[in-house]
Amino acid sequence: MTAIRLDGVSKVFEGEHLAVDELSLDVADGEFMVLLGPSGCGKTTLLRMIAGLERVTAGEIWFGRTNGTRLPPKDRQVAMVFQTGALYPNRTVRENIMFPLQVAGHGDDAASSTAAGLAQILSIGSVLDRMPRTLSGGQRQRVAIGRALVRRPNVFLLDEPLSNLDATMRTELRQEIGAMTRDLHVTTLYVTHDQVEALTLADRIAVMRDGRIEDVGTPAQVYNDPATAFVAGFLGAPRINLLSATVRVTAHHRVALDFGTQSIALPPPDRRSLVLRHHDGAQVIVGARSNAFRVITDEDVANQLSGTLRAFEFHGQQSIAFVECGIEAVNPDHVGRTGPLHAVPPQDAPSSVLTRVLSRVRPARTTAPPELLPPTHRRADLVIELPAEADLKRGSRIHLALDTARIHVFDQTGHRVDRITR
Repeated sequence: MTAIRLDGVSKVFEGEHLAVDELSLDVADGEFMVLLGPSGCGKTTLLRMIAGLERVTAGEIWFGRTNGTRLPPKDRQVAMVFQTGALYPNRTVRENIMFPLQVAGHGDDAASSTAAGLAQILSIGSVLDRMPRTLSGGQRQRVAIGRALVRRPNVFLLDEPLSNLDATMRTELRQEIGAMTRDLHVTTLYVTHDQVEALTLADRIAVMRDGRIEDVGTPAQVYNDPATAFVAGFLGAPRINLLSATVRVTAHHRVALDFGTQSIALPPPDRRSLVLRHHDGAQVIVGARSNAFRVITDEDVANQLSGTLRAFEFHGQQSIAFVECGIEAVNPDHVGRTGPLHAVPPQDAPSSVLTRVLSRVRPARTTAPPELLPPTHRRADLVIELPAEADLKRGSRIHLALDTARIHVFDQTGHRVDRITR
């Protein structure tokens, strides 16, 4: 097996579009790394560069101690599964799986035996002699995975392999992929926009936006301790509440978060107060997940917000309430971004030249005309998670206690300002 190191990798497509922006990432030997992000963030382009299907504009890709940046795909010991499976339509399941072994010079009998054994593991042993057009979507993806793994690659790449399957099949195949890659101890990069796939499969998650990595960590780290407002907003259902606030330091040196007509204060034992005191008067973004609130009846309880119940939904095991508190909400999709980044690199220029070109155009992110940007702030309801048996009436005034230990504070660019350490 092998580790992967991406060192300042960039990709500029014709038309001046910068798809991957000087991205660096280390993937350990045998690790299952998930690249998570919205459509168009560069995650598939990055995967294709690792596979050798897209040329790297700048930076380097290392496989262990081998610089694979310019290696042809066949010399990289990398296997890739695409979103659609991409099987050979005129070959049977058996012939599809054994084809890479035949190309590598294995005899037909040995290749067929290996394909049959792998098919049994993938639960497609009964369809070995069928054609791809007669298979279900899940079966076709299993064949594609078998064909990719049959030659025991050093690196296994999967590009949205479950997106075309129904929910039941996604769950089943997701479990099989996770178990199989760990049993084989193969270094795996898995691309998805689905947070459930990322949180359940990954050893670590790299969250991408606009060709860059916003955060890297274990599933628990990126969910519970997000580095940016975008990461906090991208992970979690219901979506996290992101609220506009001002940091205030009281006469008693306590830190309060002022939401305009309402405020909350951090208790004295909270070590984050030591950091936030340096931001007195600053505009910040406060993140609080729906389960950080609870409905209370005592109006004298500290650190509470009040509002009007606008809507109430029963979701089976829980209920979701939408509360109008008059607090300005923040759209995480627009925080910290000011429009697309473009570059005009000289054709076939060396990596050092391209790096200088990219560095010259990056300031364009912070100089885009504000009138061309989507609104960042807006009025919105607080989304609150409640027990299923909660009995509340629409239009009623309710009071919410907020667990301040579970909030995150970001600056106006979306970066954490309250973090002590991860």
